[in-house]
Amino acid sequence: MAQCAVIRSNAARARPAVESIIMTVSHMQMSWGLLGPEILPAERRTRTLNLGASVRAFNELAVPGLGGLWFAKQLFLATLGVRAAEHARTGRVQVTNIEAGNAIEAIACWSGFRRNGHAPDARLRGFRKLSGQQDLTFARVRKPGFYVSQPMRMSIVQALPSLGLVDAGASRFNAFRCTPTGDALIDAQASGYEPCYYSQGVLDYLVQWMSRGERLTDSSKLAVALSPLEPMMPDALALVAQQLSMGGDVDSGQARRRAALAWVNAVREAGDADRELGWGQRPVAIDDAHWNDLRAGARFFRARDEALAVLDALEVAVAANGSRPCFELGADRIPDTVAERLDALKLAAQAFLDEGHDDAGANQFCRECIDPDDTKRVETLVMRDERVLRVKHGQIVPGPAFRDGATGAPDPADPDEAAPTVRAGIVWPAGISYRIQNLFLLNADLHGELGHWLESRKPEADE
Repeated sequence: MAQCAVIRSNAARARPAVESIIMTVSHMQMSWGLLGPEILPAERRTRTLNLGASVRAFNELAVPGLGGLWFAKQLFLATLGVRAAEHARTGRVQVTNIEAGNAIEAIACWSGFRRNGHAPDARLRGFRKLSGQQDLTFARVRKPGFYVSQPMRMSIVQALPSLGLVDAGASRFNAFRCTPTGDALIDAQASGYEPCYYSQGVLDYLVQWMSRGERLTDSSKLAVALSPLEPMMPDALALVAQQLSMGGDVDSGQARRRAALAWVNAVREAGDADRELGWGQRPVAIDDAHWNDLRAGARFFRARDEALAVLDALEVAVAANGSRPCFELGADRIPDTVAERLDALKLAAQAFLDEGHDDAGANQFCRECIDPDDTKRVETLVMRDERVLRVKHGQIVPGPAFRDGATGAPDPADPDEAAPTVRAGIVWPAGISYRIQNLFLLNADLHGELGHWLESRKPEADE
């Protein structure tokens, strides 16, 4: 007990410095020059449990090559950024793909906010960053601190080469080069708004804006061409639909992507009674192997979520100890709230193992989660965490992201990173990969129905 008090005292003195370091490192890791995962963490408390590879694998098995893509304008803006940077560099302007891509996305969202009364919307980033901004020169907009640290283009770095819009060369956005298909997408979207500034088209004007240090013009054509709130031109949407079905390498999962697209389109066209979907009936468009992977992925995601619930309950229990914020493994009794979550975790993990899937990381994790020794299970989970809670000398103690007043309530969502949601009316099979819902929204966008299906962003979720 005395040792716990000493740990508490030392932790209290050290935590501000540690959290300062963590925050600094966090900002460094989220700099615009780095490519992030498809689901972008909004907060320091995000815990992966060392399961990132398995999460990515199951999402890729669900809808190959989609990444975090969920509406067509994301593809246009990112591809336009690559192409504009290429053109600017031929004019001896020193600019990277990342700088150009982020700047174009920033002014696109700025245009959207100006025209919707600066209301929150899942298609727009930078609610606070872009508020009140004027005199937008490229020199200002290209700076990392001007716009959000996690632009939309970071979530679609996989989709751009998978759909044939860029040659990757490497996994980093700065190495991307626009393909003829990417050029065709830009032309199909931009041609309907040309000229947008005197005799200049959208691409030429943006290259000039980057090259000459001028302020962004207040052109309605440019704003509509770029704004994520405005639908793409029909020819551009047709090209995206074509690439979803045929883009990328033949062996890269085209068949599964087409099958998933056919399924979500059937759901879109179905009546309300046919939109309550479960694991008991496989859709006609999805073959057995694909369906089994989708179901196994859902079981794995459920086990992961139950593991996080165990850690949340344990954090609350540790925080409730007041001056003794630690839990002695093998000595302290496991709180009832934690024990209940451990029971739910065991059931969820066994459900995944019963699927017989071959993902090594997921199998190892779920085997750990059914260990008959509850104390060992708790210790193993905390060792996978090490951010909110950590193991030290046989005790569970606060980590750098621990909250003294933890209540078990979920962390507030960052509106710039909040996932889009489909309005009420569709019940997907429990736990299915988020890529299925994203593909549904993308398909709705291709049919001019995104506004109908996209759940409105609540004002209280402001960034």
